[in-house]
Amino acid sequence: MKGPYQLAIIGAGTAGFAAASLAAKKGIKVALIEGAEKIGGLCILKGCMPSKTLIESSRRFWDLQQAKTFGLKVEAISVDMQQIQWRKRKLVERFAKYREEEIFSLPVDFIQAQASFKSPNELEIRRRDGEKQLLYANVILITTGSIIDPLPIPGLIESGFLTSDSALELEHLPESLTILGGGPVACEFAQFFSRLGCKTTIIQRSPRLLKQFDPEVSQCLKDCFTAEGITVFSDTQIESVSIVNGLKKVSFFFKGKRKDVLSKEIFYALGRKPNLKHLGLEKIGIHTDFQSLEVNDKMQTSIPHIFAAGDATGNFGIVHIAREEGEIAAKNALELLAGKEPSHVISRRLTMEVVFTDPEIAMVGILPRNGGMISAKYFFQDHGKAIIEGKEHGFVKIYAEPSTGEILCGSIIGPHASELIHLLSTCMYFRGKVEDLLHMPFYHPTLSEILGYPAEEIFSVLQKQKEMNQSFV
Repeated sequence: MKGPYQLAIIGAGTAGFAAASLAAKKGIKVALIEGAEKIGGLCILKGCMPSKTLIESSRRFWDLQQAKTFGLKVEAISVDMQQIQWRKRKLVERFAKYREEEIFSLPVDFIQAQASFKSPNELEIRRRDGEKQLLYANVILITTGSIIDPLPIPGLIESGFLTSDSALELEHLPESLTILGGGPVACEFAQFFSRLGCKTTIIQRSPRLLKQFDPEVSQCLKDCFTAEGITVFSDTQIESVSIVNGLKKVSFFFKGKRKDVLSKEIFYALGRKPNLKHLGLEKIGIHTDFQSLEVNDKMQTSIPHIFAAGDATGNFGIVHIAREEGEIAAKNALELLAGKEPSHVISRRLTMEVVFTDPEIAMVGILPRNGGMISAKYFFQDHGKAIIEGKEHGFVKIYAEPSTGEILCGSIIGPHASELIHLLSTCMYFRGKVEDLLHMPFYHPTLSEILGYPAEEIFSVLQKQKEMNQSFV
């Protein structure tokens, strides 16, 4: 038996690495176990970094095509997918090498093998050469990430399809593409393929794109997609997939009528699921209803000394949240090892999400479901710096508490939304109010100063309400 360890972490992606980094600094004995052949986790190897690298190439290609608008003459340009892939692979290798160096620099035992539970404190470690051994740990953290989750659509498996994993390796663009899904992955890849010359159609089940965002944001993105030639079918029921004359046909119901869309290729983007299948959780009495691990706000499973963080919980699939969850789990594990009751609680107040389409989309905070907030928005088409940049699509929308003016949520669709959202996040971190945004200096002309306009509108409304209330006293 190997060990014993005070903490064993299954999975060396973002959440696992964050937890191992924090725990190792406290001088406890840590095992970090990774089953994949390549080290780096989803974000570096098959997620954020490679996808955003590809998206950057398509964005540059698109901007070059708009050069005439800025009085510039550009000679004929074309797409070289082999070169785009070469650049992506070099960057991914660079990011992965750096992460590998970080992991090997930690004072932990890094074990490259598959792990599964034998008991609540024992893991069976299976190496690639077939060797097996037992590992004992006082506390165990599950950070095994997620995998593609193909739904049982008749004919889908038989017809074949791309995923966010396989699409990252394409060296030749399909002439046409049907994307199943309307979430962030679907939207980002739809625009990537379309801008490089692939006729692209989106078929989604939910009533609108990016259903977790403000409906106005969803509609704005759909309008932009339509203007670029991307066809979007929302609120559909996908019936089947088949092959007809060498093309892949998706049959679905739209507005009560059956429709067919044919394309060279299909991209499946209807979601991922936690990677839990081979952990043997059923042996220790942890049930995974709906294919996810249930955890409390301290990142504990139903067994108090077994924690879970990141994509394995099925919550968000967002890197900075996975990092925070990993750190919270590690802090609570340390308290448990010290004989204390875990006290660190995850907060969702500043939950942030970004979609790297063009225009970019970003959100911070929890959107109101039943009112209870006052909101205002300001359009980029009325903002000087956005007009200068030729990036006039979209708006900034701020939501505030109606009695105090505290900023509770923010949505941005427009140029550099992924950067601008951090101004709102910072303000919210310090419990800032719309009045605080008005007192902050913003350089002119910049995109950042747009945040002051919806804040000013909300502040004006609150002041009028305050004056009216005083007049009744």
